[in-house]
Amino acid sequence: MEPQRQILLKPSYTLHDLYDRYADKLLGYLSEIVKDHRLAEQHLVNIFNNIPQHLNELNNADTNTWCQLQRLAKKHLISLPVAKHAKPAGAITIEPGSNKFFDQMTNEQQVVFYNVYYNSKTITQLAEELNKPVELIRKTLREAIAIIRKGT
Repeated sequence: MEPQRQILLKPSYTLHDLYDRYADKLLGYLSEIVKDHRLAEQHLVNIFNNIPQHLNELNNADTNTWCQLQRLAKKHLISLPVAKHAKPAGAITIEPGSNKFFDQMTNEQQVVFYNVYYNSKTITQLAEELNKPVELIRKTLREAIAIIRKGT
């Protein structure tokens, strides 16, 4: 007699299930990005309001649900218009003392590093936005990475 094989299927989630399972994790993820808990909560609400349109993607057995939620969060944040209080081209908001590596970088190094690694901009795109030569952006990025490597 052949033993029965148990087939493990990815569970099919409802919106309520997703919220119960991932909302706190996603809120932490958003809070780290926007650095404002109330704003992160509002983004979480907006993301969960849009999830019903993406339930098929989230319930696909070939994908990781948490990764899909992160992808939806990134799409949501990228699609937002620039805030009225935002700083000009590539400027970032990092609270002093919140990151020891950023505290050691110049403002230009922070802008370049942040935009390349957090906003996924290419060096060429960034050079055009900041109206600076590509080689200068490349050099600045290398300097920022050197600061991080030296500190670890």
